[in-house]
Amino acid sequence: MRHRTLTVLTMIFALMTTPLAQAGPHDRDDRGDRGHHQQDRKHQQKQQKHQRQQQKHQRQQQKHHEQRRREQSSRSHHWQRGDHVPRDYYANKRYWVSDWHGHHLSKPPRGHRWLNIDGRYVLAAVAGGAITAIILNR
Repeated sequence: MRHRTLTVLTMIFALMTTPLAQAGPHDRDDRGDRGHHQQDRKHQQKQQKHQRQQQKHQRQQQKHHEQRRREQSSRSHHWQRGDHVPRDYYANKRYWVSDWHGHHLSKPPRGHRWLNIDGRYVLAAVAGGAITAIILNR
């Protein structure tokens, strides 16, 4: 009989102490809990800042690659009659050939302009940039 009583009392004691041993993180001291949440928040903010920086860097790289691709395609473009010169060329005075006679070129027709682009003389319409003639640099 004594054995049974001791066993029952041990089981009751074990059942009463189990909930205390299983206290979860929400049962912690308020000060420690606040510190933990603040650390989580700071970590999340750092991650978000890092992601924004990476996205900005990727956009800058993409813009740079697009600009280089545009520049290279315009430089190495093998224009032909009927193609269109980008507006950057026929609207920019830097490419204009104002002394066409001195360069041994014919007088451009009305509404056309001689351009010196990449060592080639290009006769293009001012209105839309359509190429009428191409002559290698002399």
